[in-house]
Amino acid sequence: MIGRWIFLRDGRWPAGSRMTLALLFLAALVVLLPLRLVLGGVPGLSASAAEGTIWSGRVRDAAIGPFVLGTVDAGLSPLPLLVGRREVWLRRGGADPLHGRISGAGGEVRLSSVDGTVAPGGAFGGLPVEAINFAGFGAALADGRCLSAEGSVTATLPPLGALGGGPILLSGRARCDGAALLLPLRGSGGMERLDLRIHANGGWRAEFVLADPPMEAVPALVAMGFVARPGGLGLRTSGRLR
Repeated sequence: MIGRWIFLRDGRWPAGSRMTLALLFLAALVVLLPLRLVLGGVPGLSASAAEGTIWSGRVRDAAIGPFVLGTVDAGLSPLPLLVGRREVWLRRGGADPLHGRISGAGGEVRLSSVDGTVAPGGAFGGLPVEAINFAGFGAALADGRCLSAEGSVTATLPPLGALGGGPILLSGRARCDGAALLLPLRGSGGMERLDLRIHANGGWRAEFVLADPPMEAVPALVAMGFVARPGGLGLRTSGRLR
């Protein structure tokens, strides 16, 4: 027993044991790294607090740019690390679930497997979008261009008092249109059309068209900023996501 104690104190550990201990120590450090270290590199992601480790934790008051996510679970996806890409998964449970993945750096943003609803948080200025729902949505923007886009998007707009009725639902499938990400959204009755283009630098441009609105509603719509377009009235607006 005394001889073994002297052996340990002298530091005469076999080389293999020292290497194993060093690897175990490094692995423990990696596993216990705080989640906030990973989130700092996610494009546009902000939060009031982050708890847990890089593999699994909770983010409070999360938002991507102006888009409000609320409190979500989050962590680092291990498999993309094998190809040198840092990807963070986000998940919100409860009655209003949301999940998706986000990665990117140096002007590149990639979203994938996004399902759920987010609040725009005033992202589109004078365009009154109340909520955006994603289904199988994904997009990649880099080098100032839209590289790929997929999935369905539904935007909810408040009722236009001049037309009566309830909220306006506009749906369509995302795609790239030149350098921009295009969301070509249409109402179920074909009366409403919204083309929303988002660029890699955060700039956006929207055109909202009402086809053949009732004549009695035209004065009120013009007062709201709509102007004459072929076949109806339209509203154009633009800005930058912040």
